[in-house]
Amino acid sequence: MECESLARSEALSTAETLGGAASVVSEEPGVVVIETGADPVALSERLALCHCVSEHLFSCAPDGLADTVRDIDVPGPVRVHSTRVGTSFPEVDLERTNAAVGELVRDRLGVDIHSPRSEVRVVLSEQADVGRCIGRIDRSSFEGRKVRNLPFNHPISIHPKFARALVNLTMTRQGGRLLDPFCGTGAIVMEASLAGCDAIGSDISQKMIEGARMNLQSLDIDAELLRCDIGEISRAVGNVSGVATDPPYGRSTSTDGEPLPELFSRALGACADVLDSGSRMAMAAHDPKLLEGSGDFEIVEVHPMWVHRSLTRHFCVLRRV
Repeated sequence: MECESLARSEALSTAETLGGAASVVSEEPGVVVIETGADPVALSERLALCHCVSEHLFSCAPDGLADTVRDIDVPGPVRVHSTRVGTSFPEVDLERTNAAVGELVRDRLGVDIHSPRSEVRVVLSEQADVGRCIGRIDRSSFEGRKVRNLPFNHPISIHPKFARALVNLTMTRQGGRLLDPFCGTGAIVMEASLAGCDAIGSDISQKMIEGARMNLQSLDIDAELLRCDIGEISRAVGNVSGVATDPPYGRSTSTDGEPLPELFSRALGACADVLDSGSRMAMAAHDPKLLEGSGDFEIVEVHPMWVHRSLTRHFCVLRRV
């Protein structure tokens, strides 16, 4: 289960993190076109929820491909790959589209389906979006870091791809200090470190800290881990560039017996102490109302994602005022 608005926000936030000001040129189901100065290869290496980063060439109606594709200027030879979002344009045969586009550019650019210099992607959504694929997101690597594949696991652990998305939503740059004050098994700390951040994880449970350390060591990932209560992080950690976290959802064993409203109130106050004005905090919460009422933060975005019958997870972005 994924959340398209979350994926779009992650893409825009990461583009701004890596390349400065970025803006959405157009968007439709499954596709977002962003104007950015970010290196597309670096984007593909940092993103989690997208499938492919491409240089946008043009968009048109599917029946207008023949009139436009002849003029594309990419290094040849090329391979053409067509795909559709959902049931878009069911009358269009994807294999025939691949062949037709390839035929249109064969004489000028050449076609090589095995070792091309460029892959031309045709994505059918509300229109046909055509781009040159620059990098693919290695989604299998996130699957490999799922907690069930690590030496220490816990039944309530965030999937690595969503952990990475939270990291990216904080807009913490490479080398910036990123804190997860409820680090649990270490998923967010791992992804922050792999994204190039100076990752720090804390937790009230010594068992979790030891388990997270085991998981980090098993993947040869370096990060700072320390046991402390959420109220102690200012003293223990100091100033950070961003906070990304997946706090407990209310079981007394995970909150050390503290009621959730009180825990969230203390957490927001403590995180405000370690963040400068304008810095971001990204967190998952089963009830975003728990984040309201803090004068230290404004809620920028909320992305609800249905998990199962009794749980909708909300991915929330807050800005330190």
